[in-house]
Amino acid sequence: MAQEVLFHVSPSFADAFSCKAGECRHSCCKGWEIDIDEVSLSRYRQLSGAWRERMNAAICEDETGAHFILTAEDACPFLRQDGLCDLILAFGEDALCDICALHPRFYELIGPFELAGLGLSCEAVCELLLSGEGELLFSCEETGETFSLSVLLSRLGFLPEDASLSFAPARDLAAMLTRLEGTEAIDALWPLELARIRRDLAAHPVSLSVSPRYDRIFSYLLYRVLEEIPRWGLAVVQAYARDAVSFIALQDALYGKEAETLRRWSEQIEYSTENIPYLLSCLKSQNASGFLP
Repeated sequence: MAQEVLFHVSPSFADAFSCKAGECRHSCCKGWEIDIDEVSLSRYRQLSGAWRERMNAAICEDETGAHFILTAEDACPFLRQDGLCDLILAFGEDALCDICALHPRFYELIGPFELAGLGLSCEAVCELLLSGEGELLFSCEETGETFSLSVLLSRLGFLPEDASLSFAPARDLAAMLTRLEGTEAIDALWPLELARIRRDLAAHPVSLSVSPRYDRIFSYLLYRVLEEIPRWGLAVVQAYARDAVSFIALQDALYGKEAETLRRWSEQIEYSTENIPYLLSCLKSQNASGFLP
């Protein structure tokens, strides 16, 4: 029997989220396969006239299910040049299939808690996270209270009640880059970006700073993978989040592009079914050897 959800938790900035639509520089309507759920597919098949013809031409059905056929520019066939969606303009937001309606939201069940959040591959979410000040807080819908990630971890049974969490930079940045170089690249630019960072770090060694800003990012990246703790252990999952923030802080020190670095990292790592387990397995091996700080 499935565990009953008693508490719905989300980051305190989630309610302020709004899609940037035509203002977005990195549209989620490009570069991703867009699956169509059965209910939406049935609704699309019931359209008539010119829209029926257009929809039939835009949908592919195969053994894996239904999805939209991307354009030569790797974009959704309903994405306009101005960044808006033809489906929304014609029929309203209810016309969207599930994956489009939910993105960039995510939900994870851990015991009696449903943890909700917003993916950082979305530039609007990165801007919201980075625009806040002080400790990142989370809200519980049922009780109306707000609390820190440490409190949430203690309620989940992952951390003693009096413990605290904060970001500490990776001690070996070269080793951190090596782990990232072993991930499956999202595109041809990713290996080139890593090679440039390694080259520039060698030419201009930097010391990573510690700040409340990085603590906020660390808390959120750790929150994003809390479901991995039972399998990998808290120390390994913390090290994963530490590496990620170290990578962002390193690029910020070298180039000063924190928000875009965060978005790009998320796009490469958090939206890959292979890359998170790969990084956690690397860190698990190091933890077993006593090499994790």
